[in-house]
Amino acid sequence: MQPELKYTSQAQVVKVDRALGLVFGFAIVCKQDGKDYVDLQGDLCPEDEMLAASAGFMQEARVAKEMHGEEPGQGTVVFAFPLTGEIARALEITTKRTGLLIGMKPDAETLKKFADGTYTGFSIGGMALREEPAAA
Repeated sequence: MQPELKYTSQAQVVKVDRALGLVFGFAIVCKQDGKDYVDLQGDLCPEDEMLAASAGFMQEARVAKEMHGEEPGQGTVVFAFPLTGEIARALEITTKRTGLLIGMKPDAETLKKFADGTYTGFSIGGMALREEPAAA
């Protein structure tokens, strides 16, 4: 049986729009320069798993928490776009990075932290099954 683990992933914020109160960026990165992206905890999120997980998240949750905090309510994910290699090719998008793009509307205090550079990425958490790499 594979152990279940809590995981977190941090990804880069690319734009803060103070007028709209929105923060944009990759919430999950799957591939960078065509290679699997391994996060700070040594985990990776394949595109197919990101697609399934993000569909469930957008249908059922969309709540933003502040940097792994337990208290919900620091904002809402209002936009999400799963950018897999296959979707990018179908839309004729050339990209070096694939993953889940989001637009988040944080509360006023959290927006200030994004705007002043205190926060430079999104902090995404969830549950996953740890799999050991297949032997070569």
